Amino acid sequence: MKALVTGAYGFVGRYLAAELSRQGWAVLATDKCRPDRQPVGPVLRAFQQGEGREVEKPGLPSAFPPGTEYRMVDLMDAAELMRLIGDWKPDAIFHLAALSAAGKSFQDPRATLQVNVIGTLNLLEAVRKASPLTRILVTGSGEEYGIRSREEMPLGEDCSLDPVNPYAASKAAQTILARQYHRAYALEIVITRSFNHSGPGQSDVFVLPSWAKQCARIKLQGRSPRIRTGDTSVIRDFLDVRDVCRAYFLLVRKGRSGEIYNVCSGRGLMLRDALQMLLNNVPGEITVETDPALRRPVNAPVLIGDNRKLREETGWRSQIPVETMLQDLASWWEKEGLTFFS
Repeated sequence: MKALVTGAYGFVGRYLAAELSRQGWAVLATDKCRPDRQPVGPVLRAFQQGEGREVEKPGLPSAFPPGTEYRMVDLMDAAELMRLIGDWKPDAIFHLAALSAAGKSFQDPRATLQVNVIGTLNLLEAVRKASPLTRILVTGSGEEYGIRSREEMPLGEDCSLDPVNPYAASKAAQTILARQYHRAYALEIVITRSFNHSGPGQSDVFVLPSWAKQCARIKLQGRSPRIRTGDTSVIRDFLDVRDVCRAYFLLVRKGRSGEIYNVCSGRGLMLRDALQMLLNNVPGEITVETDPALRRPVNAPVLIGDNRKLREETGWRSQIPVETMLQDLASWWEKEGLTFFS
């Protein structure tokens, strides 16, 4: 089986390439980074569960497992994307490429919509015209649900959408577009609404690695014992990235075309509690300071998903507790992260 992964240089993409390789699939990794440069993020040599050795092959990003082919493709280049899919004709496409930081999307909503919506449109058009039998996983976001009451939790896939940030709006549009292409052209498309996920190697533009980085600096570099945060009272549904990649693989194999699946734990975690778990590994007294610049203009106070559909139709179960995810994240930042992110 042949898999094409878009956005493969990203955090999830590198883990997914390793998961697909373990499953015996041939992997074509694509991104808009030059293939002779190091990946945007770090080498994940310690955490890819048996596929973690560095790859020294010239021109191949060291984050990818042996045997992975890499091609530089920008989703905004519709013609080049069409040529790639027509030439390679993958059995499945895992569409991860996106501008994915919800908080940052307020700063550049135009780019967020262009990449996430028009980039997806270019991909769907390329499949429709050049490889219509290819199965596609389109990854959306739990952020699409927007602000909901605690009484509504956990949210099922039939819940109406009410996005409250440009990233969420772009993902809601992407979902509508993907379902339209399934209905109009009978494309084999499975859609996710993926809730928060983290793990070793995630960029510090996201909340948990931002805190893990600050903790590592305090612990290893003797930095001022202060942690800057945004709103720590919000509750989110977190999975480990490795559980997410297993869900994506199973959905391509077993998910029903045209259907939407929440990828989530089904449990809520208050950010304040996650921060305390990270602080427990840092000696001494730590001051936590709220930084107004880190607060979003509008934010859902709680988002917890219902994963019953995913579990019942694919047999997926989460395997990595949030405590382990946070321990691995903290350990990675202490051992590797400060080398890659200034």
